Amino acid sequence: MSKFFKGDVTNGVVELNLLDPAVGAGAGTTATIVTKNTGPNVVEKITGDIPANYASTEGIASTAKGLVIGTSCTSIGSSAFYYCSALTGDLVIPDSVTTIEGGSFAGAFIGCFGFTSLTIGNSVTSIGDYAFYLCVAFGAVGDLVIPDSVTSIGYYAFGNCGLSGTLTIGNSVTTIGGYAFGGMPNLTTAYLAPPLANVGSNAFLFSGLTTVYAKDAVANGWTLGAGQTVGDKTGVTVIDWTNYPNIP
Repeated sequence: MSKFFKGDVTNGVVELNLLDPAVGAGAGTTATIVTKNTGPNVVEKITGDIPANYASTEGIASTAKGLVIGTSCTSIGSSAFYYCSALTGDLVIPDSVTTIEGGSFAGAFIGCFGFTSLTIGNSVTSIGDYAFYLCVAFGAVGDLVIPDSVTSIGYYAFGNCGLSGTLTIGNSVTTIGGYAFGGMPNLTTAYLAPPLANVGSNAFLFSGLTTVYAKDAVANGWTLGAGQTVGDKTGVTVIDWTNYPNIP
């Protein structure tokens, strides 16, 4: 099979980077590491689908400092980057990915607490249990958007993440698991399109949630005003999200 490379010259040294096949063309292919840099700042580019326990199997769990997931990836397996605490920077899940797997303390990115922001692609349909548990550093600034493609958010999926921006959950989510956003003290504002009935018990427990903008609030089971309980977080003010999908 032919492969495509892009070359760069830096200080007289040629660096060749393996390019991804077109989106879809590489679906189902075996994951391949493309080392972008060597030495103390190793940045790994992964092409193809990423299986369970990938980082530990490949021996990069303690060495990879950065991560680029290629657009030929359609799925990320459970514990794929289990406690890769050396990873840092921005974590971007490309639009090609449809599934981010999880399990009991076996989320795809569990314990990757060095990341400073998280972007989830617009084709992801399911986010597994513990998928991003302890994933983003406390004090990290950034909004978290769950795209409309997502239908389920697992138990503890984002538990104990430290993002301090707003949370937006799209209108296709039918299940928000228990503790999904629990233990996020910097999370204060959420924009929720799903009905209240889809918010699991303890979903926001021990978070900093104070304000919820809810789409079609009354019709979707919400009670407007201050002093509401959302996912077992008390003292929340619920406001009708009248200009959905625009953020006020």
